[in-house]
Amino acid sequence: MRLALMFAALSLGAAGAVSAAEQLDNTFRITSSGPVSYTAIAWLPQPNGESVEVYASPTQSGVCGDTVCIGLQRWSANAVAIGNSRVKAAALQSVNAATVDSRGRIIVIGNYQGAGADGVDFGVVRFNADGSDDTSFAGDGGTVVNFGLGQGNNDYPLAVAVDRDDNVVVAGSVQRGSVGDTDFGVVRLRASDGSLDTSFSGDGKATVFFDLGPNMRIDQANAVAVANDGRIVLGGIALDSAISRVRPVVAQLLPNGSPDTAFCPTGCTLNAGYNTVNSGRRVYYFGANDAHSDEIRGLDVAGNGDIVVAGYTFSVDAATRRGAVARFGANGAQQAERIEAGLLGGGGFEAVRFADGNGSRILAAGQSGAGPNVFEVQAFASNLSLDTSYGNCLTSNSGFCFIGSSSGLADDGPDNAASLFLDARGRPMFYGTFTLASTPNRGRLLIQRITNTSGPLPDRIFRNGFQ
Repeated sequence: MRLALMFAALSLGAAGAVSAAEQLDNTFRITSSGPVSYTAIAWLPQPNGESVEVYASPTQSGVCGDTVCIGLQRWSANAVAIGNSRVKAAALQSVNAATVDSRGRIIVIGNYQGAGADGVDFGVVRFNADGSDDTSFAGDGGTVVNFGLGQGNNDYPLAVAVDRDDNVVVAGSVQRGSVGDTDFGVVRLRASDGSLDTSFSGDGKATVFFDLGPNMRIDQANAVAVANDGRIVLGGIALDSAISRVRPVVAQLLPNGSPDTAFCPTGCTLNAGYNTVNSGRRVYYFGANDAHSDEIRGLDVAGNGDIVVAGYTFSVDAATRRGAVARFGANGAQQAERIEAGLLGGGGFEAVRFADGNGSRILAAGQSGAGPNVFEVQAFASNLSLDTSYGNCLTSNSGFCFIGSSSGLADDGPDNAASLFLDARGRPMFYGTFTLASTPNRGRLLIQRITNTSGPLPDRIFRNGFQ
């Protein structure tokens, strides 16, 4: 019955596609696989209209001897492969995120295993726009940053962005001295040579703590974005060990790395009672103010400084998951919220984008379903009401549901959305990993572009900076 209902939903979506403002652009839909399992990281636009996909590939005999390698494939504006895929050994233990700067250079981050007591460090690699090693970046194209603040000195980079000067901003979690204590960690590297930018927090590194509970004070930044004026916005989770739940949290730093005290200066409402977390930090909750867990997975900043976050919200018993989006002003005050179950239930958003500088349209990407899976991209108006003319699926035809498989009713799963970027014409660029029943342990890659005939154009992409 579940598959029949899904088939009906997808079929109705296809039948109603004529009236939808946008369409899945099947002139730029690409699936790929290889002899090993691939993991989608990001599909990135480039200034000349080309694009590049970044994926993670496990070790391959004769190709890459590292635990995990960086895969790159370039595409023309007409969806034609440019050369062969490149698989790069970069001494990383994992590949976690990627972005692109205004010159089309590709920045990839991952875990680097340091020597001795160094633990896990932030690993950062930069490629030229053509996929070759950028030797102007730290001499050989890669650098490592170690916070070294205690315990096992394990620091995990989870998100990356660039500012208007193409400086690289990396965020994640860093261990502190006490057992079970981690903070947000942020690094800014100079665009010119990859060195630590000492105008940021004095040494190029900053930390932010929330410490919501009496012990196990785990704070982790999952997302980062840079505003037009250089302020850095971080989103992630903080554990309240007193109730064994994680809360969604946001922090904002000034360009010099200090807390932005104008952001929730004395506290913001809807803070779940954490009134002392303010002056550059805020706690939030999606839905009801009860003992449930939420997680921020992605965020973006509009030209006016507004912030949008997206992720998951769970029921109190953790049995049900839904996708959640919230919008805040530059001062941290909540403006709107939306919670969506997804086509098959169990929905969740992994990435979110403002479509323009005013945030008149908001796009969130994720997946839903616990058995059969579908990918989803959903559109919202500025106040997070549904954009009911956007697509042919989800609540009030506000989005698209699609799969990686070329046939069937759904992917066997798990489907995992990886990234959502916009090209210079405002077209959403979705990237994800899917699996098939025939090869359940082999991740496959899906590129899917969506049209943008009705929406606004991004106002910052590749013009003195990047979105």
